[in-house]
Amino acid sequence: MSAVAESHQRTGAANALEVRVRKCYATCKDSGFQLETEFKVLPGITILLGPSGAGKSTLLRCIAGLSDPEQGRIAIGERVLFDAGQRISVGPAQRGVGFVFQNLALFPHLNVRENVAYGLRRLDAKERERRMANILESFQIAHLRKRLPREISGGEQQRVALARSLVPEPCVLLLDEPLSSLDVRTKTGIIDDMRRWNEARRIPILYVTHAHEEVFALGERVVALDQGRIVAEGSPLDVVSTPRHETMAQFAGFENLFDATVVGIQEQNGTMTCRIAGSSIELEAPPTRVAPGAEVRLGIRAGDILLASARPEMVGVGNVISGRLKRLDRSGSKIEARVDCGPEFRVHLPPGFIPSARLQASAEVWMVIRTHSCHLIHTRHPNALQRLFVFVCRGEIARRLKVPLEALGVSGVKAVSAGLSAEPGAPMTTGAKRALGQLGIPTFEHRSQNLSTGLAAKAETIFCMTKQQQQMAVKRFPWAAAKVCCLQPDADLEEPTGVDPEAFLSLARKIQGLVQQRMNVLVGVP
Repeated sequence: MSAVAESHQRTGAANALEVRVRKCYATCKDSGFQLETEFKVLPGITILLGPSGAGKSTLLRCIAGLSDPEQGRIAIGERVLFDAGQRISVGPAQRGVGFVFQNLALFPHLNVRENVAYGLRRLDAKERERRMANILESFQIAHLRKRLPREISGGEQQRVALARSLVPEPCVLLLDEPLSSLDVRTKTGIIDDMRRWNEARRIPILYVTHAHEEVFALGERVVALDQGRIVAEGSPLDVVSTPRHETMAQFAGFENLFDATVVGIQEQNGTMTCRIAGSSIELEAPPTRVAPGAEVRLGIRAGDILLASARPEMVGVGNVISGRLKRLDRSGSKIEARVDCGPEFRVHLPPGFIPSARLQASAEVWMVIRTHSCHLIHTRHPNALQRLFVFVCRGEIARRLKVPLEALGVSGVKAVSAGLSAEPGAPMTTGAKRALGQLGIPTFEHRSQNLSTGLAAKAETIFCMTKQQQQMAVKRFPWAAAKVCCLQPDADLEEPTGVDPEAFLSLARKIQGLVQQRMNVLVGVP
């Protein structure tokens, strides 16, 4: 790495926004639904995605200081904004966080210049004028400075709101769907201005949007939130174009989503065969780390399917499926075919397509679907019998875990403990057995195992007892980073020294309580 690159990397780390929060929803106390996230926003634009009710706006309010989480820590570089453990909560005005709301919140009685200058009252006149001139020019609103909000367009109002949030030169900018009500042309112009502004300043920007085009136009990184938890994190290409979660599949435009069963693995061909539930239709898809018999979810974009009125004679085209054309739906220049094969498929036809006499309702048609157009999507609520949760621990903590983990079996959930540096097959120590006996816990036989690639691949979530274990697990299995987290995010669960029964009893109760809380949220264990 060059000296310049290292300098940029150090600067980015120093200015990064680090967030770890846990907050219960005030309107959902009975359900136990809560926001629980941990991530880092580097300088640049990070897109925050998720369906309505996922916790996006609540998360932004916590970062801005408009709402405090019950637990967690929020910091910009070395400057702590919130720390529940240390009882630190910096007020919104002192955080240096800019926030643009969905409703803009411009002052209707102030003109453009006065709205933008509102946050600069404490600066001297010269500095105030310098910043005003720069920001009004950057967002192309200098000519509107004397107009009231009601006298300018929606796009111009949005530019004023952005300028007002940026003119105080915040350390972090939060944007809650700022362009959702604008037309494509206006939105494109503002996106270009934001990109140029961000290239010059490079502050962390967390940008909430539902618009597919904004993700790729602005986002350098994507964090996907669902049910209050991060379900995917990475580049826009990784998270949106090749989703591994149903929420992201729907956002990315996978119109066809099917439950299916893996009925075969063809290693020599680099494919697996999946049968769509409730039908005899079998599709070849790229292989993943699943075994025959596994229940999966397949996603296929409507635009990735070719439709033919006669059976294709080509060789090696992938999947060829016959069906009956139910109808053709038109929306502007778009035409969508509905094809009944047992399950119904949606197929997008090319713009300007003119149906032939052979392509009418009830006509027999054939669909051609390439193997790599069939994507494996992890379901949001998989069958509990297939769900595996791994708890990474060391030494005697693994023995403490076995009791609460075995209890999960009644819910059909498989939960196992594993180490990162265990001696495979090592039995429980005599001292541990003595301590368990004094606690009245059966001295079951527990032999150690390590977290393997296979175990990590099958696990839905990997819980670690300490932050160090989390870092080690992510380093060893970087492809599984999104599902590795700490059982207790705010503090490490360290193994007691010696064989004092009281110390083990305290730890066992604590772990049992934490496991129960986590499982209540994840799988609804009573």
